[in-house]
Amino acid sequence: MRRPAETPAAATLEAELEGIAALGLDDLRSMWLRMTQRSAPRAFSRDLLARTIAYRIQEQRLGKLGRETRQRVDRLAKGGGEPVRHLKVGTVMVREHKGTLHEVMVVPGGFSWRDKTYPSLSAIALVITGTSWNGPRFFGLRGGKSAVEGPVAEPPVEKDPPHPSTRGSVRSIAAAAAGKATQASEEIRL
Repeated sequence: MRRPAETPAAATLEAELEGIAALGLDDLRSMWLRMTQRSAPRAFSRDLLARTIAYRIQEQRLGKLGRETRQRVDRLAKGGGEPVRHLKVGTVMVREHKGTLHEVMVVPGGFSWRDKTYPSLSAIALVITGTSWNGPRFFGLRGGKSAVEGPVAEPPVEKDPPHPSTRGSVRSIAAAAAGKATQASEEIRL
């Protein structure tokens, strides 16, 4: 839903954009030619041409998108996911690796694991695994299609030795303090 125009200039821009949306293909091609001194691409549909012209007019009047926003739009257009979440101090990440449960807490200045503060998740993942890992990916903050899923049922207990696991979770400090009774409902498991 669009916000109401707040200034006469905004009202003029809004009216111009609505006028562009109402134009036919030939009128849009003529407008494109006046704006760019080139013929409009033949592959552009009426809708795409109208949207592109409207974007260029807004860009001229209001300015271009910022660098960070352009990069985010480009990443999304290429099928990339959202950037890594910014974690609040107190967030606890849980990762099980080779049968051992590792809990990492976000603290001011880094990440706390086993009573030591590290500058990055990658440094912790290196200590845990002995190999170079992308820390956010290791802790399930990034990844493929199933990077973050809903709660997963606990696997049945087997008599064989534990297998290396890729399960992990992220929860707030409040969830950590609440204990295991509420942990399953507030936890994101991978």
